Amino acid sequence: MEHRNYFCVDKSSRTFADNLVAFGFARLLRELLAQQGDEPNDVVFQDCGAYFRLTTSHPVDSRFWGAAWTRICPARAIRTIKNAATLPAGIPYQDYEADKEQVSLHYAARQSKIDRDDAPPLPPHWDVSRAINPAALPGYNNLVFDWWNLGEHQPLAIGLLLSLFSATPNALADAVDTWKQLDGQYGWGISAETTRLQLYNPDQGKGQNKVKSDGLSIGNVKGFWLIEWLKAVGFYEAAITRQVRGTKDRKTFIVSPRELSHSVSQAVMADFASTMSSETSIKFDVLAAIRYTDALLRHFQQDASHLARLLELRDVQKRVVAGFDTAFYKDLGNAVATLNISFIALPRWVRIESRDDIALYTDKTENRGLLRQLELLTRQFDESHSDAFALLHDLRDFVSGDDLAAFFRFSTGFSGYYVSTRERGQYAYPMTTEFVERLIMGTNPSLTRILKTEGFQNIAYAIRQSTVTAQFRKQQGDRRYDIRYGLGQELARKAIYSDRFIAALSDFLHKYNAENAQVMETRPGPYRRSVKTTDIEEIVQLIDEYGPETIANLLIAYGYARVPRDDEEPGEEAPQEEISDGTADL
Repeated sequence: MEHRNYFCVDKSSRTFADNLVAFGFARLLRELLAQQGDEPNDVVFQDCGAYFRLTTSHPVDSRFWGAAWTRICPARAIRTIKNAATLPAGIPYQDYEADKEQVSLHYAARQSKIDRDDAPPLPPHWDVSRAINPAALPGYNNLVFDWWNLGEHQPLAIGLLLSLFSATPNALADAVDTWKQLDGQYGWGISAETTRLQLYNPDQGKGQNKVKSDGLSIGNVKGFWLIEWLKAVGFYEAAITRQVRGTKDRKTFIVSPRELSHSVSQAVMADFASTMSSETSIKFDVLAAIRYTDALLRHFQQDASHLARLLELRDVQKRVVAGFDTAFYKDLGNAVATLNISFIALPRWVRIESRDDIALYTDKTENRGLLRQLELLTRQFDESHSDAFALLHDLRDFVSGDDLAAFFRFSTGFSGYYVSTRERGQYAYPMTTEFVERLIMGTNPSLTRILKTEGFQNIAYAIRQSTVTAQFRKQQGDRRYDIRYGLGQELARKAIYSDRFIAALSDFLHKYNAENAQVMETRPGPYRRSVKTTDIEEIVQLIDEYGPETIANLLIAYGYARVPRDDEEPGEEAPQEEISDGTADL
């Protein structure tokens, strides 16, 4: 075989099965480089649209394999009590029963509230083993057994795969024919086709799958066994799979790289997987995007060469990792069915221009990092409640789809949720003005000018003082100012037409200034700032330029957000903003 350091893996199914083949092949390539003794040993993924391009750190050269070939097993067999006697001699395996016992000890230790450092760790890839066993176990183990039983002939199968991925489009039919010839020549007894397990092929479960409707028969979909074996290998490299909280349903997330090395992907996945436990369905999607982005940025920050590469790429979602291809599997008792296939993108507004930008997103000190704030915002919602479900749905659309309209739907709904939750004496985690500003700047920079306008800032201040700040004062026993319940929703309803929105906003500001004047006449300070006529003039100009809905949405999002302070403690209410002793000017 010629020396070669790049390969092409076609995207044939347009599901995460394609990603699994690429990751499985990358793992195999690294095993080959290890056989050759090459260091550094790595493979870089590049998403080329119709295919993944895989570039190795050194050319792959079969002359180095020779008689000194060491049998490899990138995916281990899974050993249970029932199949222990059927495992081939010497095959590496994962002991399911021992892992299950270790999992029980781990959670028992956590429930007893001992130091987490003293609790037994979860077995590696337990989530994968749990997803495979029992339904997919026979098919999975048969793939691993067939590969192991090739023994010294493994290089022949590897050579076939190297040839298959040497050009695009991949000549899959030729590869199948070649395998049949090799199998006949060496008598392995391994069929070219095997069942495509739904765990790796979410769109190809058992059922009626004929291309031509010339009959009705229920059966499994078949595929080239070496490709299916690569998917099984890739599942360990690029997947996390978890049960949905409160059910036996399952969600699987597979990384979709843009330009990423296999070694970096492994390190980030290990950190990311350790942060993910069972969650409700929508919250799972949002937290996966947030926490993977956080793990990715932290990893790049640790190494100077990786950081330099990130600063060169800048746009995380467009240039490094696109997000996750996902599948939702519905539990049917003795089987599962794919209920939904989707894509969860990483936040597109995360851009890295300097090292300081990484801290801006990831800093957990006093919850300053924007990703940390977004996570805390997400975690407070109980998806079983209809209002929280709707908020999470809009938040997911924004995080994954870079949809500013979805963020505005969320912020408008959140304004009522936040006030009503606090009114019941329950804690609600708020957005901060810094958080809102950064999201707007990253998503639509042209709107930043609105946020910086003095009139906008002063009117947003009036909204904040009349809602969340007035509510906080009430809880402290200060009832000087009325709480304007439903103000955000009222402004959003009137924002369809400019004249109605201006009328509603003017009515609120008139009452706000009148209340300020009344309080200054009857009670001691400190006092709220009043809104000036110039503020109204500036906001009207912005409405004429950007439209009433945009201004209303920004006022609500910014007006219900708290102002962060350097001396603020985690979970503490934000201190009141600067106040004045001036009189109303409106």
